[in-house]
Amino acid sequence: MMTTINNNNNNNKFLTWFVGFCDAEANFQTTFVKRINKKGQLTSYGIKYGFYIGLHEQDKPLLEYIQQKLNNIGKIYEYPLKKECRYSIYTHDDLKWLIDNIFSKYPLFTIHQATRYERINKGITNKINKISISNRKGQVAEESYDVQDPKSYLGISEILPLLNNRTDFEIDNWIIGFFNGEVSFTYLTKKNKEIIPRIMLEHTDERVISMIKDRLKIGPKILVRTRDTRKTTYSLQISSQKDITTIITFLDKYNNLKGNKLSQYEEWKEKFKLI
Repeated sequence: MMTTINNNNNNNKFLTWFVGFCDAEANFQTTFVKRINKKGQLTSYGIKYGFYIGLHEQDKPLLEYIQQKLNNIGKIYEYPLKKECRYSIYTHDDLKWLIDNIFSKYPLFTIHQATRYERINKGITNKINKISISNRKGQVAEESYDVQDPKSYLGISEILPLLNNRTDFEIDNWIIGFFNGEVSFTYLTKKNKEIIPRIMLEHTDERVISMIKDRLKIGPKILVRTRDTRKTTYSLQISSQKDITTIITFLDKYNNLKGNKLSQYEEWKEKFKLI
């Protein structure tokens, strides 16, 4: 029998970090599998749900830590040729536990992840694992949907998460979890050849980038990058000494970076004598 998670301060710190990490790194997957009869006609779609986090093999201990904190549900797979590892949750019971104990209590912040999660939430909660097709219009019982776009059957439009109703504790630990997946500790070479530290953060959700900027009270403008083959992204490129110090103070106060990202952060601080 699976247990619930106690709402003590240490668990809340992990869970709010975990949600931020999921907004950066997780994949909420809803897969529709066509079922064709002997006449070559589409008769139904099977629906499979899954959640996974894929990381470099160096971060397998981080995935093991996450699995342990999540009641040991799911499995960890290794892909040596790709130098990757993946933490996967795909059974109905495990996904239901994840919904009930994590994401229903600690909602996601980004539009993309909240929308993809909601498909899984609706499908698992309502035990929707098959779409039967009864006629050419794609009518199922009294509902209708686009046969060529089975996602429309789940009826999930874009989710816009509320960001102004979160506590400071929740926001701060979410930011660190998000940094754990998205931030880069790097450097900038100036025209005079001087090398200075730089922090870079880029994502497709302008709202959360703006929230981070406001929460940390840092100065750089949000840069917009548009490319033909990819979504528009929004970034912060932080290089002023004042803003670098602000972020270091913030991260060191909470001491909640994990895995390979923590090692990168410590090496970066040492390289630029920021300790």
